[in-house]
Amino acid sequence: MTIKKIVLGISIFFCSISIQAQNSLTEYFKNISLQIDTTIYNSLKDTVHYQGTSAILFKYSKEQEVCDVKLYPTGKHTIKKIRLLESGDYMIIDSLISYNSLYYTFKVQFHHLSKSSFLRFRFTIVEDSVTKVQDISLLPVTQTSVKLNTKGEDLSVGEEKVFELVTNRPENIKPVTDWQSLFDIDYRITENNGQLFLHLLAFATGNKTISIPIQTYTPYISGNKLLNELILIRSFQVKTGGLMFLQTDKTDIVLDEKSKNEGVELQLDNNKLIQLNTEYLIEAKDATGSPLIAELYTKLRLANNKILCILRVYNYHRKADGYLYVKDGNNSKFITNFNILPKISIDKIKIMRNGKDWVDDATIYPGETINLRIEGQSLDKAHFNFGELVNLASDSIVRNENFAEYKVKVPMGISKKTIDIMNGNQSTGKTLTIKEYLKAHTLDYITVGFGDRHRLVSKMNGPELYDKTIRDVLISFQSDKIDGENDLYGKQYINIQAKILGKKDEIIDEITIDDFAVCPDTKSPRYQFYDKTDCKNSEISLNSKLSNTTYSLSEWSKIKLTFKNSSDKYTQNAQSKTVEIVLQKHYNFDIDVSFPTGLLIKKMNTPGYGDFGGVSMAVLGQFSFYQKDKINRFRPYRIGAGFLAINAFDFSHTGTNGDIGAVLLGTISPVNTDRKLTFSIYLGGGYLLNAKTLFWLIGPGFSVKI
Repeated sequence: MTIKKIVLGISIFFCSISIQAQNSLTEYFKNISLQIDTTIYNSLKDTVHYQGTSAILFKYSKEQEVCDVKLYPTGKHTIKKIRLLESGDYMIIDSLISYNSLYYTFKVQFHHLSKSSFLRFRFTIVEDSVTKVQDISLLPVTQTSVKLNTKGEDLSVGEEKVFELVTNRPENIKPVTDWQSLFDIDYRITENNGQLFLHLLAFATGNKTISIPIQTYTPYISGNKLLNELILIRSFQVKTGGLMFLQTDKTDIVLDEKSKNEGVELQLDNNKLIQLNTEYLIEAKDATGSPLIAELYTKLRLANNKILCILRVYNYHRKADGYLYVKDGNNSKFITNFNILPKISIDKIKIMRNGKDWVDDATIYPGETINLRIEGQSLDKAHFNFGELVNLASDSIVRNENFAEYKVKVPMGISKKTIDIMNGNQSTGKTLTIKEYLKAHTLDYITVGFGDRHRLVSKMNGPELYDKTIRDVLISFQSDKIDGENDLYGKQYINIQAKILGKKDEIIDEITIDDFAVCPDTKSPRYQFYDKTDCKNSEISLNSKLSNTTYSLSEWSKIKLTFKNSSDKYTQNAQSKTVEIVLQKHYNFDIDVSFPTGLLIKKMNTPGYGDFGGVSMAVLGQFSFYQKDKINRFRPYRIGAGFLAINAFDFSHTGTNGDIGAVLLGTISPVNTDRKLTFSIYLGGGYLLNAKTLFWLIGPGFSVKI
C-alpha cells in the first residue's frame, strides 16, 4: 500500500500565528540584522509575535548555523559600554565591537537550533552609569516534512510493527516514548542513532485509518502560519494474530511490598476462554521456563465487558521490552502488555548553570535560571513541581525512566529557604536549598577619607602623597553599590589590616579587623531577606583603633591599609588590595659641616681670576628640597648660608691666605646615597671679614656623615 497523504495540523499546545512585522524589539536599536548563509533577516520586516514574545524570525537548514549580527543604534541613547553575554545555546566566534560608530557587530555559531528553547541574545548596556539588561528574542524556523517508509505491510492484532519515519529534519521531531491510543491502534515514536521509528500496535481487525500528530521542536512556515505539528494519515489492513491480545485498564504498576503480597486490582479485556477463579502465570517469553513476571487471579466478569482480576507482580517489565504471555501452566493462552516499574524515587539532584558543567548540588540562588537534573527510578512517570520556582518549559526538557531535566527560574523575591520537590501533591522527601549570594564584589564600594580627600579603594593606584596633618583616616562603605537589580553579590565580608610605618619602614603600630560584614542597602531586591545580625555598615575611624594616632605621625610616615575578602567565605574571585598614604614634606632644613677643597676664590678688590685655596671648612644652615612625586628622595641641590673658614687647615706659620667669610652657597651633591663620604660642588659668594671685601667662589669639596 502507498501513503495516502501527509497534511498539516495545528497542535492544541502551540498557537499558530500570522507572520507580519511587529514593533521594534528594543529601544536601543532601530534595526537588527542577522545573516544566515547568504540570507539576511532584520527586525524591521522579520519580527513576529509568537507565544507572547516578539522575536526575529529566521530560517535554518543546519543545527550549527553561523550567524553574523549587526545592531544599528537609534541614536537616542548614549551607550557607553555594551557586552554580549555567553549562553549555552551558541558560541561567540567574533566578539562584539563597534564598527566605525555606525553599528555594533559580532558573530556566533549556534549549537542545536532545534533543541534551543527561549533562544535569545542577552546584552548588558551601560548608559549614564546605569547598567541595563536587554534581550533580543530569536525564533528559528525550518521546513520539516515526514513520511512513512512501508512496503504495503499489514498489521496483526496484538503484534507490534515498527516502521521507519523518513524526515528531512529528524532532530526537529519530538519522540513520543509512551504508547498513545488512537481508537483501535496504539502508537509511539522512538529515536535511535538519529533515526526515527513509528511503533504501531493494533487491537481490532479490519481496515483502519489513523491520523498521527507529530510534534516539532521548532515551528515551520505554512502559508502565513507558523505550525508545530504535522499530521500523518495512513490506512492499514489489520488481520487476526496468533494469540489474542488482552488490554488492561492500567498500563503502569509499581512493584512494592503491597503489589507483591496483596496484589492490585485491574480490569482485563473479557474473553470467553478465560476461566474465573483461576490463577494464570504471566511470563516474559513464550518458551517454557521463561522468567516469571506476575500472577493473575481472575475474580468476576463485569458489565462493561471486562474481567476484574488481582495481579501480584514479582519482576520489572517495560512495554518496550516486548509482550507478556498469559499462561495456563506451560501453555500460552493470551498476550498482554503493561509496565511494572519501581517506585518513583530520587537518588541524585544535579544543577547546571550557564556555561558550567553539571554538579551534584541542590543549592540555588534568588534570580538565577538553572538546568535541574533529577536522577532516580521511574522518573518518566513522575509529575514533579517545584513550588514557587518558575518552570520555563511546559514539561521537562529531557526525560526517561532514570532522569528528568528541567529549566527553572528562581524568583528574585522568593522568601522560602527550602523548596520541596513534589510529585503531584505528594512530597518526595527531597528539597532544594535557597541561599543568598556570597560573591566577592570589586572594592569600589569602600571609600578611604583622609584630610580633604576621599578616595575609592578600587581607584587608589600607587601611594597617596599628602602634605598636611592627617587628623584621622575614615573608612566608609557605599552599600548601595553592592547589589544591582539583576546582579546580586550578597553580604561582603572584609578583613581590614592597618599598619603604621615610620620613615625607614619600621612598624610603629598595627591592627586587624576580621570579618567586617557590609550588607547591601535598601535598594537591593533581597534587602528584606538578608540576615542583618552581623551587619556593620558604619564608618570606621582608624584613630579609635590605633595606639599611635595619625595626627602625631612625623614626615614620610606611611599608613598602609589592606582590604581583602575573608578566605573562609569565598572560594573564588576573592578581592584584595593594599593602599598606602604617605605624609609628604617638600623641604628640609639642617646644619651641615663640609670641607670645600681647592676652591677658586675671586676677591673683588684684587685683579685677576683669583687663587685656588686649600682645605676649607664650611658651617652652613641649608635647605634641602624633596622631589615632587618621589617618597623621601632629595633633589641634587641645596641652598644655605653660614660661615666659610678659607684654608682652615693650613698649619704653616707663614700662611697668610686664611680668612673667614660670611657666605651664601649653593651645593650640588649626589642624592640618596648611603656612603659616609660624599663629594659636592660649591658655588656662591660672600664677604671676607679680614680682607673686608666681597668675593665669589666655585669648586669641589666633601662632607662626612657621622
